[in-house]
Amino acid sequence: MKINKADKPASGLLRRLGFHLKRGRGHLFAYARSRVRWFVYPQLRLAGSYPDHVDLELSSACNMKCPMCYTTTEAFKKQVPHENLNFELFTRIVDQLADNKVFSIRLSWRGEPTLNKHFLKCIRYAKERGIKEVSTLSNGLRLSTEMFEALVDLQLDWLTISFDGTGEVYEKIRKPAKYAPMVEKIAGFAEIKRRKGSAKPALRIQGVWPAIQPSPDTYFDTFDPLVDEVSVNNLLDYLHKDDEIQYIKDFTCPVPFQRLVIGSDGRAFMCINDELGQVPIGDTRTQSIAEIWNGAEMRRVREIHKRAAGTRELAPCRVCYQPRQTQQVPVKAGARVIMLQELVGRTQEIGK
Repeated sequence: MKINKADKPASGLLRRLGFHLKRGRGHLFAYARSRVRWFVYPQLRLAGSYPDHVDLELSSACNMKCPMCYTTTEAFKKQVPHENLNFELFTRIVDQLADNKVFSIRLSWRGEPTLNKHFLKCIRYAKERGIKEVSTLSNGLRLSTEMFEALVDLQLDWLTISFDGTGEVYEKIRKPAKYAPMVEKIAGFAEIKRRKGSAKPALRIQGVWPAIQPSPDTYFDTFDPLVDEVSVNNLLDYLHKDDEIQYIKDFTCPVPFQRLVIGSDGRAFMCINDELGQVPIGDTRTQSIAEIWNGAEMRRVREIHKRAAGTRELAPCRVCYQPRQTQQVPVKAGARVIMLQELVGRTQEIGK
């Protein structure tokens, strides 16, 4: 059972350890316990009585149109409502999570979380209610210096910024962002952390390898001094264009045993990789988190995966990267060699 197939740290073992120590600072014992559960529970086919992690989508809309992203597809535009999570509903959800000692929440899923006008307010509320780890992922376009100052003051635990390539490659993919101002912005974030003497938020840059490949030295030389970790992603079939897919035999997915995902409309779905929301399992507007996590629909999904039948019985699983066969491919980036696990039969060309 592969727990994380797509994301590969590229900053070295010591930097990786440092990133985790910063991410867990202030609650290292609880963090270690959470990471053990993250890996062990799926192996034992256990879900616990309550999720240890919840993904809360603050916005399903995005302010970029990246050519490899599912948000650009007609299916996504037709099936997914573009809206922001209501703050009152957010507080009701977080209250339940805090009362039941949920360790971590990530305030992002399909869209750009900073588009929600309550972005900082949501982080503040979650931290005040005692959620130990609060994180988010952003494309960085709307994330201003002032907002980052607030994130430091609020002690957001970790922040991932997606940044694909350098120079013209980045600008072609991440329209309408401009490369030099974005690098300058991230350098400013690093300076804010130094000035405030803060380890948090632990800052990660991630990008897809085909965008990094034309100038890997420039990419790593630019970001290694500025952030806590740089990671590289394989190019996945988010556009659902692959025809010949090879699956892992008897694959059991870890995700339904690890986390609960809640969309910006309040509905809960079976999996973080069900981007189109094809398998709803509950609705936080009318049900409690406990009812959804232990409910009939989520139990049905887990039973399907216990039988290793996800790709046969669940539409999102058939196009998901998790059950697909991979091949280990070493890529050279200056002095470093990164071992990527590429999907068998998946072209590594952006937009295809």
